Amino acid sequence: MSENSAPATLKTGDPHESHLVLSHLTRCLGSYLYRYGSEIQLHESLAKVLDDAGYKHTREFVLDARNRADFLVEGGIVIEVKVDGTLSEALRQVDRYINLEQVKGVILASTQRWADTPMADRPAWKGKPFAMIRLGRQCL
Repeated sequence: MSENSAPATLKTGDPHESHLVLSHLTRCLGSYLYRYGSEIQLHESLAKVLDDAGYKHTREFVLDARNRADFLVEGGIVIEVKVDGTLSEALRQVDRYINLEQVKGVILASTQRWADTPMADRPAWKGKPFAMIRLGRQCL
């Protein structure tokens, strides 16, 4: 995506397995309050939730020379975690991921308020499932 181009338009995607997995993952991750003091601690908490739910995943997965996903869940779903930063920065990163062949869908999980933005039912970005969730924080 060039600096002057707008992010891809979100459309409703066809319900196939990657949409179902992505939908379950977003419900699973969004149903917890997380206790963390750093992004690394938040990653550890998310990894435990994924493990407990039975999802095989790899942390800090290198997709190519330019892109490293916070999590790659078996089946090609990327989970990108943002503790700070802007929505536009996060969406540029999602756009880079979604253009990679091995990526079958992306979840943008953030602690920021912008992650509360409502989305269409079964949104798709360039034909691949996409979801954005806000992660709740539990007091330390």
